[in-house]
Amino acid sequence: MKNLAFVLTSVFLLSCESGKEKLSKAEKECAAQTKIDGFPVSFFGYFPKDADSIHIKIKRGDQVIKSYNDKIPDLISDSLRHQRNYFVKNEILLTDTVFVKIKSEPVKKIYGFTYLVRSHNTMMNKDWGCDFYELIVDGKVSQGATVDFTIKNWKIIDRKDCRKYYHF
Repeated sequence: MKNLAFVLTSVFLLSCESGKEKLSKAEKECAAQTKIDGFPVSFFGYFPKDADSIHIKIKRGDQVIKSYNDKIPDLISDSLRHQRNYFVKNEILLTDTVFVKIKSEPVKKIYGFTYLVRSHNTMMNKDWGCDFYELIVDGKVSQGATVDFTIKNWKIIDRKDCRKYYHF
């Protein structure tokens, strides 16, 4: 029984990577990244009449490689913030520039797609991973790799006004 415990403990210790090894592995993974599969766009305060479709243009160097319109879902994911969400689902190189436009709003220029090494912590483990975490929107860094449109003068809806606001 002691031999079995020794063997199991030895196998366990040999199979564990050190924190430095995990960090190094994540850094190599991030350095190898060349593209993303897309990014989320959130709309705060827009009713479908205000923003029903989105126009997306992907530019690689001097060439437009994709340009299309799509419907923005009507489903509200957060009633207090009157939030709707859309996902730009395309293979986008980290060096590409994406232009996003909705009705009556200026075009947003998105570029500087970046993967970052970040800690992944659980109750029992500290690990490192390579996450798509930053992009630049109109010259400002957006952490969390999201783009948002917020209607001017928008305020979070007070709970007591939700019924009146959404007419239910």
